[in-house]
Amino acid sequence: MLKKKRFIIFIGAATIVATLAVLVFAMIQKEKMPEEDFSELTWAQAFMKLNETMSHQYAFTEWKDIRWQTLYDEYLPQIKSAQSENSFEDYYVALRAYINEIPDGHVKVSSIADIDGKYIGGGFGFTTAQLDNGKVIVTWLDPSGPAQAAGLRVGDEIILWNGQPVAEAAMAVSTIFTSNSATHENLKQKQIAYLVRAPIGTELTFVLNDSRSISLTAYDDHMLSLKKNYPSSVVSVKLWDMLYGNENPDPEPEGVTEKKILDGNILYIKLWALVDLDLRQTGNPVSTLKLMREAVAYANENRCEGIILDLRNNAGGLDEMVAEILSLFYSEKKLYEYQKYGDSDDLTALYIKPEAQRFEGKIIALTNSQCISSGEGVALGIKNLPNGETLGFYGTNGSFGMAGAQVKMPGGITVDYPFGQSLDKDKHIQLDSRNGIGGVSPSIRIPLTEKNALRIVNGEDVELEEALRILAKRK
Repeated sequence: MLKKKRFIIFIGAATIVATLAVLVFAMIQKEKMPEEDFSELTWAQAFMKLNETMSHQYAFTEWKDIRWQTLYDEYLPQIKSAQSENSFEDYYVALRAYINEIPDGHVKVSSIADIDGKYIGGGFGFTTAQLDNGKVIVTWLDPSGPAQAAGLRVGDEIILWNGQPVAEAAMAVSTIFTSNSATHENLKQKQIAYLVRAPIGTELTFVLNDSRSISLTAYDDHMLSLKKNYPSSVVSVKLWDMLYGNENPDPEPEGVTEKKILDGNILYIKLWALVDLDLRQTGNPVSTLKLMREAVAYANENRCEGIILDLRNNAGGLDEMVAEILSLFYSEKKLYEYQKYGDSDDLTALYIKPEAQRFEGKIIALTNSQCISSGEGVALGIKNLPNGETLGFYGTNGSFGMAGAQVKMPGGITVDYPFGQSLDKDKHIQLDSRNGIGGVSPSIRIPLTEKNALRIVNGEDVELEEALRILAKRK
């Protein structure tokens, strides 16, 4: 029986820029996840084999109603055309589009930055946000960019985009060059973020609610607009950039768990992942569970009246570690999940077993859509506590299956997908999205108003401040 271990991260030396350390993904399991190698086949042959493999082994075909034959019929002609034209770019783009049809953050295809840049390498010098009331406003301007020079200002409302209502234009934005969206909520966020991305040289005309019309041309902004959207503008994405080998001047996290006292008597814990990492490359991975135990002991010793557990951008990891961490907050034994792999009827139960040293005060978990996989399990466990809440603008990613299955494709491309399911006490699939809904929704949802959107862009951590306000009010 396979033991569920979502992606595990370890430090690998690299020299992308001077002393930049790069995190590399690896799967470490007691038994091997499915792995296929079609890299020596033609593009069309490999695609046929890929579709066949995923139609049999992808964990959520029925749950998500994936029509593999329909996808095969749509994309095989594109792959064949790319092969006949000997266009690697067309093959890669068609493959990305095919994979993007599957609403699961655990389903992914490796990126080729040089090709991606041809399609999304241009920006217009500003970012947008769609508020809860449906309005689309400008939230950031490149001080030296063309949008600023054209008179656009932060807070301006856009109503037309190339002659189309801006909300409709956003819904038509392709997101094939970013990660898959498991939920409608996450897809909407990505479409707004990529609304202002285009091939360099693309001409854009949009109209503001005061009837001003502005025309701009996309330029190489080094993907700057993507770094100015939530959560990048507020929550550090250093760990994620390290995972993917992206340059980021922010300091590296000292550990997977960081803690500090806020407002005198509230303990803030940042939990980046559910693994033991050696972020500073000392040769000794730091025990995440040990750090969490120390944090809880500290909270008890100092009689903290509340804990804020920041799970935003949590990269996932080991489910066994999730159950152990939740044991620091539970007073009774609870089922965490049943693990189911492939077609086997065998189930493995994983339980939360209370520890003697545990925190029983108020706890708020901060979430967002980049809290994925096992990180979502922590959020669910906190939300289910009588003294627990989840708080944020958005829910978690909605991708909770057991990842690790992989297919190698021609051109050095790999496709990853989940092979197992997490089941609840009634043996129903839990957290993985269905019909665009999934993950852990905030029990305290912060509205994305114009005021809050602008506070975010100014670097204000609205979610953290709200959690502090709530805990202080409950003293």
